[in-house]
Amino acid sequence: MAETNHTARKHALLSASGASRWLHCTPSARLEEKFQESAPSVHAEEGTLAHELSDVQLRYLNGEISLQSRKKELTKIAKHKLYAPEMQVEVDKYLEYVAEALNVARATTEDAKLLIEERVDFSHLVEQGFGTGDACIVGDGQMEIIDLKYGRGVQVFAENNPQLMLYASGALRHYELSYNISEVKMTIVQPRLDHISSWTISVEELEQWGEGVVKPKAKEAYQGKGHKQVGDWCKWCKVKASCPAQAEHHLALAKLDFEEPPLLPLSRVIEIYKQLPMLTDWATSVADFLKAEALKGTPIEGYKLVEGRSSRSWTDEAAVEAELLAHPDTRPADYLVTKLAGIPAIEKLVGKKAFPDLLGKYVVKPQGSPTLVPETDGRPPLNSLETAKKDFE
Repeated sequence: MAETNHTARKHALLSASGASRWLHCTPSARLEEKFQESAPSVHAEEGTLAHELSDVQLRYLNGEISLQSRKKELTKIAKHKLYAPEMQVEVDKYLEYVAEALNVARATTEDAKLLIEERVDFSHLVEQGFGTGDACIVGDGQMEIIDLKYGRGVQVFAENNPQLMLYASGALRHYELSYNISEVKMTIVQPRLDHISSWTISVEELEQWGEGVVKPKAKEAYQGKGHKQVGDWCKWCKVKASCPAQAEHHLALAKLDFEEPPLLPLSRVIEIYKQLPMLTDWATSVADFLKAEALKGTPIEGYKLVEGRSSRSWTDEAAVEAELLAHPDTRPADYLVTKLAGIPAIEKLVGKKAFPDLLGKYVVKPQGSPTLVPETDGRPPLNSLETAKKDFE
């Protein structure tokens, strides 16, 4: 089995990962095409590494690679600069879910398949549409699409998630003749947030969505036609900093921010509050865009580039330690710092079953401060006003 190269994944113009954007704002795909791909962030690289780690483990579970190959690949991953033992602990949560889902599928369908990092073609709905799914379990009755999201940002939900629905549409078209599939389950696993979201849709409903919603929107998007629409889907858009629709929307919202909230109806204040994250994100993208232009040599009227603040760092810690060790006036206790590993790593070390009895008495999880979040958030609401007041105190 050929090794999967996660960093070399090809992306379609109308990708599944960007579907929420081009389905709402159809001109965005062609506009983004004019922008060069930026270097991946540390968070993106970390997510890629986590996917590589899960990929190796799942292929071993699925009998696609030998124990020796698994050890070799894991050793290689462990040497990566972004790898930490906690990564394996978090990825294990995803692996456990996939393994359990596979066992359930094989209990009803003996020849149920686990497909790992499979290219999915949904070009019957989207011109040149394709993507790569993390894991897909196919059996009679139900097919399940499972997506690993390693970031620790906002929770992502499976219900009506267009990325997973497109993956499901492509996989269904490929396997519907081999299995008697009546429904599709879509699951998002965000291990670092301890968040798993699943949603099930019938094959008929999925096909209706594809033909009635995706096809006409994808046709407009491929041609670069349609109207610009501002919404949550703009967060990862490459052109948002110079988008006229974004500017018009956010400048109108900013004007309201200067009014005293008590003078506005509560319903209007709530609407403004809902959009504050998007306003902040847009303002940051404008600043990043101007900085990038300045770095290219473009004059930015009224502004200049200067060297930012930085901190000193060692070029060779081992050499510094050797020098200090030889110095008569220093002791190792004065300059060497040791730190206990994090709770997830130690839980992995001693085992989940033994951890509560051995070290549970030393673990405390303080109650978080009250936070106002959308109703779709999975956390339970605070029980009462008195509880909230007590927490604020």
